[in-house]
Amino acid sequence: MKQPQKIMRILRESQDFSQEYVADVLNINQKTYSNLESGKSKLTVDRIQQLAELYHVKPDYFLSEDLPVINYNSGPNSHGGNFETYNNNFVELEFVKSVYEKILQEKNNTISNLENQVEKLTSIIQELTKKK
Repeated sequence: MKQPQKIMRILRESQDFSQEYVADVLNINQKTYSNLESGKSKLTVDRIQQLAELYHVKPDYFLSEDLPVINYNSGPNSHGGNFETYNNNFVELEFVKSVYEKILQEKNNTISNLENQVEKLTSIIQELTKKK
């Protein structure tokens, strides 16, 4: 199993979530989620972002060399364990690189779109001030 899939499973189990529950949150069926978690299907950047939101971690957490270690001694009101990390060197660097490149490209696209919007708004403001 690849590193992101291991992290998915550890986080899911630490929260006492079923595959069905996580699949429902992701708006996919359980079989599709099972394939993601087992590595039979590839994770997309969007799926990583959805999982990060679900588990309240940063998306790059799924690309970390550190696997979560669950501490189940987190108190009687806990809904799953707290997780810490330990070093693990099974990360596939090409996968990590490709995901970071996709995230970077998405951010660059967002920046470009925002710059275009600023230019349009600046033009509109200039036109409106000329009319006054």
